[in-house]
Amino acid sequence: MESSRKERKIVTVLFADLVGFTARAEQLDPEDVEAILRPYHERLRSELERFGGTVEKFIGDAVMALFGAPVAHEDDPERAVRAALAIRDWARENGEVEVRVAVNTGEALVNLGARPELGEAMASGDVINTTARLQSAAPVNGVLVGETSGPGTLAAGSRPPA
Repeated sequence: MESSRKERKIVTVLFADLVGFTARAEQLDPEDVEAILRPYHERLRSELERFGGTVEKFIGDAVMALFGAPVAHEDDPERAVRAALAIRDWARENGEVEVRVAVNTGEALVNLGARPELGEAMASGDVINTTARLQSAAPVNGVLVGETSGPGTLAAGSRPPA
């Protein structure tokens, strides 16, 4: 079996999560949960891919996406923020769901041969953990952008708490 090539890369990570969905899902049949999540997952994947992101994984009502891996663009942080804002805007317009979204940039170890569609992790590193924590602190139907994503992107999102 061929080992996957790994490389350190600067990536921008986006986490999005439905607000209050876990408690809501406890009261629903699994089929009803899936009926709610399917269009949500489809919309998030569409928005993320439209801006050049790669969905690494869906975990229930949460999504993790990467910008800058496997393909890098000079403006990956801006692309991620634009995707985050599109997700937020969709949730506001939809009215049936609320989201918290965070974007952060940093170094990660990227598995260049990963196949996320098969559940293989693409990236690991502190930037992923930090982005997950930022997402938890994001306002409802808001976007929290880490300082490492660059000053140009902060104008488009919310600043992290001091």
